Amino acid sequence: MFKDKSDPAFDNIRALFPIPSLTMHFVMSDSSGINDFAGMEGKTILLGKGSFGAREGAKYLKLFGLEGKVELAEVELSNAVAALKNGQIDGFVTAGSYPAPNVIEAAATTGVKVMSLNDEQIAQTKRTKLVIPEGTYAGQDADITTTALPVAAFTTTAMSDDVAYELTKTFWEQRVKMGEAAPWWNGVNEGLMSSITGKIHPGAIRYYKEIGYSLTDAQM
Repeated sequence: MFKDKSDPAFDNIRALFPIPSLTMHFVMSDSSGINDFAGMEGKTILLGKGSFGAREGAKYLKLFGLEGKVELAEVELSNAVAALKNGQIDGFVTAGSYPAPNVIEAAATTGVKVMSLNDEQIAQTKRTKLVIPEGTYAGQDADITTTALPVAAFTTTAMSDDVAYELTKTFWEQRVKMGEAAPWWNGVNEGLMSSITGKIHPGAIRYYKEIGYSLTDAQM
C-alpha cells in the first residue's frame, strides 16, 4: 500500500529492538490425517475473517494450488479449538506470536500437527522464515519451519541516544522475566535481530556493541 509513496519523515525512523513476530500456524487435527499441504484438498479448514492470519492463509492456499479445493468453514477463529475437537473442521490457520494460546490448547486437548513449509514454499510467500523449536507444543517432536511477519519497536531520530540506549538495555535485561509471565517473549533472541531491515537508533547500537551483537551495514 506504500508503493510509490514517500515522506521525508520516513528517513527519521529508527529501530530499537525486535518483538515477537506474527507467526503463521497451519494447525491440523491428528484425526484429519493431513501431513502436508496437498493433504488439505477436500478438507474443511477455518481461516477466520479480516485478520492478518486469515488474509495470509488465503494467500498461501492460492499459492500452493489449493484455492477452491478446500472447504472454508464459516466459524469464528475464537471457536477454532472447539470446532476442531467436535470434528466440525479438520484444521485452522492462525497468526500470532508463538507459543500461540489457541494452538497450545488444541495440542493439549485434541492432538494436532502444525505443518512445516519447505524452502520453495517459503520463497513463494515472500515472508521471513521462522523456526518454532521442538517441544513448543504438546506432542511436537521436531522443529516446525514456517513463516512470520517480523515486528519491531521503533522510534525516530528525535529520541536522544541515552534514552534509546536505556530503553534497549532495559528490554533485553527484562526479556527473561517477561517470558516467565508471557511465554511468547521467549521467542525473541539475537537471531531475530536480522529481521530488522532498516536503520537502528545510534543509542541502541551502542548497547548492541556492548553485548557483542553483530549488526549489518544496513542496520548501521
